[in-house]
Amino acid sequence: METINPSYYPASRAAGVAENYINYKLGSPHRLFQVKQVTEAIKESIPGVGNKYYLSFVVADFLNEQPDIKCTAEVLYYLREQNKAPNVSFTLESEIGNYVQDKDIAFYKKMKNISQPLDAQDIPDKFGNVSPEMEPVLHLALVACGHVKWQHSTEDTYYRMSIIKSVKQLKREDNNLEFHYIMQIHEMVTQEIITWEINILWDPTQGLKIEKEVILPKSNQ
Repeated sequence: METINPSYYPASRAAGVAENYINYKLGSPHRLFQVKQVTEAIKESIPGVGNKYYLSFVVADFLNEQPDIKCTAEVLYYLREQNKAPNVSFTLESEIGNYVQDKDIAFYKKMKNISQPLDAQDIPDKFGNVSPEMEPVLHLALVACGHVKWQHSTEDTYYRMSIIKSVKQLKREDNNLEFHYIMQIHEMVTQEIITWEINILWDPTQGLKIEKEVILPKSNQ
């Protein structure tokens, strides 16, 4: 076991992976979590397996005025040759409640009953603006992006979503909303911009399900 400075990159990157996983599991069109401060970090090197980080940090829902939540998490990066997503587990020290439920249901009903399925491009626009009606669509993309970033993270990567190039709603007869996203994700270490095609299903009772996630060839980006 090795105690590491919680402000160093290895700790903040591992906490970022935990943040991505938390948003994938608990995020919604009206709730997104962000790590505010890593307070403790311990690294364990496991021979033949990989490096495991034990973290303590504070998260906040940056879309809503809610109390900060203390969290502990474990992030295991497997050896590269195993080609596996990091194993993440987390524990929140307090309940988060259902304070966005009404907003999520209202958004769900609006999109279910929309006469013309959503078809939009470039969110945010070139000036960084997002219209109020597109904010839940962007936030849902960030939740989906949390899954992609978690699945493809290593100790040497740090991802941020750059822009939604396009989003199309696909009408369904079941209870799900379905969105087809083309989004660009910025790998901050290499400065590479990666374009992803991501299909998701969502409803406010079952949460998010990733139907498809693939990197588009550079010729298509």
